Amino acid sequence: MPEGQHDYRQLLADLEQERENIERMIVWVKGRMQQADSVQAIESPNSKGRNPINPIRYTSLAPDTFFRMSVPDAIKKYLNIAKRPKTAKDITAALDSGGLTHQAKNLYATVYPTLLRMEGNNDVARVGKGEWGLTEWYPRGTKANQEEKTESES
Repeated sequence: MPEGQHDYRQLLADLEQERENIERMIVWVKGRMQQADSVQAIESPNSKGRNPINPIRYTSLAPDTFFRMSVPDAIKKYLNIAKRPKTAKDITAALDSGGLTHQAKNLYATVYPTLLRMEGNNDVARVGKGEWGLTEWYPRGTKANQEEKTESES
């Protein structure tokens, strides 16, 4: 092995470790910024006359709330924390600010298809326009219960 090649491998390993440290620091700073923003009511750019977003939305999320969790598990945990339906964009923002570890360039492009799969598994349900909630909150409205009703009526 050439003498200089070993140095580059060590340099690369050091840089990758530094990148992980910087990413953790970014998550921590975002968490601090969210805490500061929670003092004020934040209005969604898409709200168009709706009530302002709950300023407590992210205050209970530590920067490592979703660290090393799978996306479906993090979604379930966030909805349990929020205790009300949320849009896919709200869920994505919460997972990102809560330290979900991911390699996605566009986390929303991962979260939304995951919600669709979770809907098929009866873990979440679409409620209202563009909002998602846990199916345990809506026991009569889940697909599984509707299928059971259809089978029992036959």
